[in-house]
Amino acid sequence: MIDTFDKLGQILREFKKFYINKKFEYLFLNRKFFYSMKKVIQKTIIKNNWFQIEDLLLSIEQWGLTLTKENLEYWINKEYLKKNKKIKNVLVIMPGNIPIAGFHDFLCVLISGHNIIIKLSQKDNVMLPFLCNIIKQENITLKYRIKFTKNIFKEKYDCVIATGNNNTARYFEYYFRNKHLLLRKNRTSIGVLRGNENDEDLISLNKDILSYSGRGCRNVGKIFIPYKYNINSIFEKSFLYQNILKKNKKYMDNYKYYLSIYNMNRVNIKNNSFMIFLEKKNHYYSPISVIYYEYYKDLKKLRDNIMNDKKEYIQCIVSKNFLKGETSFGKTQYPKLDDYADGMNTIKFLS
Repeated sequence: MIDTFDKLGQILREFKKFYINKKFEYLFLNRKFFYSMKKVIQKTIIKNNWFQIEDLLLSIEQWGLTLTKENLEYWINKEYLKKNKKIKNVLVIMPGNIPIAGFHDFLCVLISGHNIIIKLSQKDNVMLPFLCNIIKQENITLKYRIKFTKNIFKEKYDCVIATGNNNTARYFEYYFRNKHLLLRKNRTSIGVLRGNENDEDLISLNKDILSYSGRGCRNVGKIFIPYKYNINSIFEKSFLYQNILKKNKKYMDNYKYYLSIYNMNRVNIKNNSFMIFLEKKNHYYSPISVIYYEYYKDLKKLRDNIMNDKKEYIQCIVSKNFLKGETSFGKTQYPKLDDYADGMNTIKFLS
């Protein structure tokens, strides 16, 4: 199984490299998949106008970098996967906020030796079946271990992995009350600035904010900044993303909507042509195109408050030398294989 996903990683890396360089000498493994993958990308962005080509390429890059033999072996050895255990049928209900958001669950189920039944989101139902076809060609046994369904009520399964917002989570909790359930709800990510960040850090922070139009749980939606910090320092480093976001009509509709609401209500905001910064205390979930910020005076008090009271809301804490387990600037969308969403170890759940 390691070799299968290592091969998929090679294919994804080559595809991304070709897309950047436009030279076929980079396509050693990927030639037979290139044109079909290109069509899948086009079909995906047509079906979901939130997704841009850059979003698909970021997902392809992230999984290409992650799926290496070295990474997979390190992860599996760390998790002490048990052999000769009972094979389970695992229902996975996948999210659709960013491209192939449920791929890690998909990987966990198969690498654990179980069978997977996949209920795709209607917002992202093109790329994963295509990737499944690739790995089935590399490993014929997967043909009998992967199943897609449109009706979970007709399926038989032993346990469930489901991701949704806080509203859908209530329905999942009720419907799957008699099943072994791993349930993920709304989360967001935060940034903590100390005032000594360099230009590269702030450019990377903007990537953490704006990748995938800010729609992922790993996107930074709130920033804590030192008292009297100049928020314009962040704005000045956001220019790399303006062309991507301005061509996203849905994102810009959100920006224009919130800009008009705040202006009509005379709310004090700071904005450029595609981002809004709003000072908001004790709130973590910001709307699309809006980033909350909050001043702090005592770094230790802030650290204790986040870790003791707010941790349940937070996916990533982006900073530099703020606390153990923080995420480096620019790395929120590149989690390691053992960096489990919501801190819930999927491999242990499946064991």
